[in-house]
Amino acid sequence: MGNRGHTSDGVDDVVSNATTDGYTQLLDIISERIVLFDTNANVVAATDSAVEFLETDRETLLDSHASAFLEASDCDRLERVIQSLRSSEQTESTLSVTVKSADDTSISCELHLRTVDCAGESTQVAGVVREAESHTQPAADDWSPEHAAPLSSVIDEADVGVFVLDASFSVAWIDESIESYFGIDRADVIGRDKRTLIEETIADRLEDPETFMETVFATYEPNRAPTRFECHVTSGPDREERWLEHRSKPIESGPYEGGRIELYYDITDRKRIENARVASEAQFRSLVDAVDEYAIFRLDPDGNVASWNSGASQIKGYDPREVLGKHFSIFYTPDERDAHVPQENLERARRNGVVEDEGWRVRSDGSTFWANVTIAAIRDADGDLEGFAKITRDMTDRREREQRLQRERDLVERILETSSVGITVVNRDGTTSRANERMAQLLSLPVDDNPTIDPTLRQLYDETGSPIPLAERPASHVFQTGEPVYDREVSIEEPGGGKRWLSITATPISDSNSDPEQVVVTATDITELKELADRRKRELEEREKEYTAIQLATSLLEPGDKSISALLEELLETLPDAFRHPDQTALRVRIGTQEATTDAFSADGPSITARTETANETPITVTARLPNGAVNGETTPFLTEEQELIDTLVTLVKFHLERREYIDELQLETRRLEQFAYAASHDIQEPLRMVSSYLQLLEQRYAESLDENGLEFLEFATDGADRMRDMIDGLLAYSRIKTHGNPFEPVDLENVLEDVVTDLNDHIVAADADVTIESLPTVEGDRHQLHRLFYNLLENAIEYSEESPVVRVAATHRDTEWVISVTDNGIGIEPELHGRVFEVFERLHPRNEYAGTGIGLAICQRIIERHRGDIWVESAVGEGSTFSVALQAADEPVDRDG
Repeated sequence: MGNRGHTSDGVDDVVSNATTDGYTQLLDIISERIVLFDTNANVVAATDSAVEFLETDRETLLDSHASAFLEASDCDRLERVIQSLRSSEQTESTLSVTVKSADDTSISCELHLRTVDCAGESTQVAGVVREAESHTQPAADDWSPEHAAPLSSVIDEADVGVFVLDASFSVAWIDESIESYFGIDRADVIGRDKRTLIEETIADRLEDPETFMETVFATYEPNRAPTRFECHVTSGPDREERWLEHRSKPIESGPYEGGRIELYYDITDRKRIENARVASEAQFRSLVDAVDEYAIFRLDPDGNVASWNSGASQIKGYDPREVLGKHFSIFYTPDERDAHVPQENLERARRNGVVEDEGWRVRSDGSTFWANVTIAAIRDADGDLEGFAKITRDMTDRREREQRLQRERDLVERILETSSVGITVVNRDGTTSRANERMAQLLSLPVDDNPTIDPTLRQLYDETGSPIPLAERPASHVFQTGEPVYDREVSIEEPGGGKRWLSITATPISDSNSDPEQVVVTATDITELKELADRRKRELEEREKEYTAIQLATSLLEPGDKSISALLEELLETLPDAFRHPDQTALRVRIGTQEATTDAFSADGPSITARTETANETPITVTARLPNGAVNGETTPFLTEEQELIDTLVTLVKFHLERREYIDELQLETRRLEQFAYAASHDIQEPLRMVSSYLQLLEQRYAESLDENGLEFLEFATDGADRMRDMIDGLLAYSRIKTHGNPFEPVDLENVLEDVVTDLNDHIVAADADVTIESLPTVEGDRHQLHRLFYNLLENAIEYSEESPVVRVAATHRDTEWVISVTDNGIGIEPELHGRVFEVFERLHPRNEYAGTGIGLAICQRIIERHRGDIWVESAVGEGSTFSVALQAADEPVDRDG
């Protein structure tokens, strides 16, 4: 950011031709303590804030000398600086001065000086007065060991760190401040070479150790004249971060002659002040110059624009060439121009010196913005009006924020007052700063216009009914821990009797240090919910007994091979819990000839019994008894529901046993059928072999004697016998799949398919088939049966093709299964026939078109059923077919390299 005093459109243009009084009026707009000096350091103008700071009045201050409020030595330096600024190209300077207030209090300040050209007057100097903390430091040049006796009682009390080095630059003495500054111990330091001490201990504690060592060591060789520099000590477990100023000089006399004294002043506060001053100066320049935030320009007495800065261009959109000489009313809306608002503002500024206004203003493109406008009259030494200084700031965003905040406040207020939830804001001392009407209602406190409540008026109780102390309430917990409290249930006693339950949530409103400043507490009436929960709890307890019985019944209905003894044991273990008095209820259960009882069962006491029997006349009896008599003298020892329970139970046991008996009968019948099929197939084989043998003899001996028809008949008979043999073999294989299979084991399908392709090699070559086997997984199964499964599928894929068959075998993973698909380019199958292809002896084509027995796919389905998998086909006529089988994945894959 450049010096705007040398630009044609900067803030200095506003006052380039102004008199001292006019300049003062403009500066009063900006809240800085500014004093205008002439060449002799006399005060010729001052802002209101400067007059207030110096605790005087304007009439007394004007034309007084700077000595009226500065120390004599400061006045001398001020006069020298003013003369220097006038006679050189330098335009700015800063002095540290002491200001004397009206009550003789001294205030350390910094005086920032800058030359100002005023029309008709010689060059003057404006000074900005800012407070600065002062840190008095003794000069190293004025100290020597002879002046500090005794060291331990004087120097240790001083706010300065001291190293005393002897002629060999070994440490002769240090004070407590050095120990604190560098985190070292006096006992460890005394007598050590200072260079070694720096290299081994001190240097690493500096932000820039290399520069520190280089600078300090340079003072030792040779023992140089007084030296001063600044260094930055980093923080550590034994020291604080701080800025130090090093001052040192040779010791020229006394016991340490030829040595050196080093003083370290803590200038941390001064550095902070300097940083703050730099920031303050930057802020001040930003406020005064304000190129980006303020439109600052000058008007002539008639209101025509006489100067224009870049901020004005940015805010109003006009280029200086477009606006210079134009009347400033072009910035106002048509309604305000019609109402003569621009002229009235100038008139008010002429009368009062300054006028401030807010309203809509117009940019060059016709758009509007909300502006804060200050107009100050500029007058010459005689009081004649020279023009006006106008400062405009775009406040559109702030206005929108304020309006949005107001809308949000209104919305929050409406929410507070219409919410069905009680809401209050609790302060750290336990008082409330805001509470809605609903919170007062929930706490049964009187509702009035005061938006606060006293939380100590009502006692809160926890779920056990114990009072909750104030220190343990949700808001107090949040203040103590900083952590929110959610849905804590408390109760209060209603004034008319009864109890009200509240759900309390408390969340912190934290300050910049994340400490809770306030706590927002919400309360919801959950009395009905609590009462409902209590009713539901009682109902649940009643239903638990029913659930136990249902759970037992569900267990009975599950299929399985549970033995009678296991069933009896389960009944005795779980059934007592279904009764009203489980601990006093004893049971006896009989199924057939087997019986089980609980330990407490006896022949005495009231009881209930349920009896039934299965279709095979297996008796079932359940008896429940109270050996010690009715509990608590109840007139009805057992409930009707309990009798119904054991009645239902014996019925379920009956169903369970009858189902088992039926399953046993079915399994027996299945085994008989399989034995019959095997025997029938085996017995039919013998006459069939005889027929085939005699047909072969007939062909061998009498073929030459038979005519063409006879040979044809013989061929038919032979073919029929062959087909009969194939069908019997297939039927025999079909019937033995589930009874003559091998145990399941991990099976590598790649090896299986390799064997299948080898077995079908002649068929593949004869059909010129292209068979592709992709990577296949390991599954759980019977290797022999899986070989037959894929043999049948590949054989069909090759058989049912009108052109060179193309067959692809691939696998995809699905949950815990592998889906193996065999895809061909064959004749396809009509969709409505997909289910029929897996039926026994089902053929879709005449034998003269395609050979086969019609049992191959039925065997495939039978194999898949044994493997608890699935098989299906996807096909359309002329588009080929895909037969897919789902098989269980093996837990561990087969080692194909083993």
